[in-house]
Amino acid sequence: MSLTEREIEILKRIRDGVNSPTSLASDLGITQSGATQALQKLEKKGILLRTKIGRNVLYRPIEEEPSPRKVRELEEDLELIRESYHSLSKVWSHVLRLDLTQDELEKVREARNHLEEILIKRGKSLD
Repeated sequence: MSLTEREIEILKRIRDGVNSPTSLASDLGITQSGATQALQKLEKKGILLRTKIGRNVLYRPIEEEPSPRKVRELEEDLELIRESYHSLSKVWSHVLRLDLTQDELEKVREARNHLEEILIKRGKSLD
């Protein structure tokens, strides 16, 4: 299967840890929609695997045969990330019921977004 130069560049960046459409778009200076389309195309070609964690979609190169130990570690990592994301969602639901000022709410939103970014970056260790 032949890949374009752009697809080879995207695959290299995915292998280097850029694993979401948002981070790829930022890295390449393209739209998120363009990054999503490029990643989906590589997924359809059988080069990338797609994993959804909460609202986020992560991509990773397809490995030939991961070892049983590697599979177990991946499953544990995914479970921890899922649990963290669900906990974050519960906290966010509770915060929204509080009587916060707009400034306080914005600070909480920024903290939530930052934590989501950390979880997504941790997801890159899944490849």
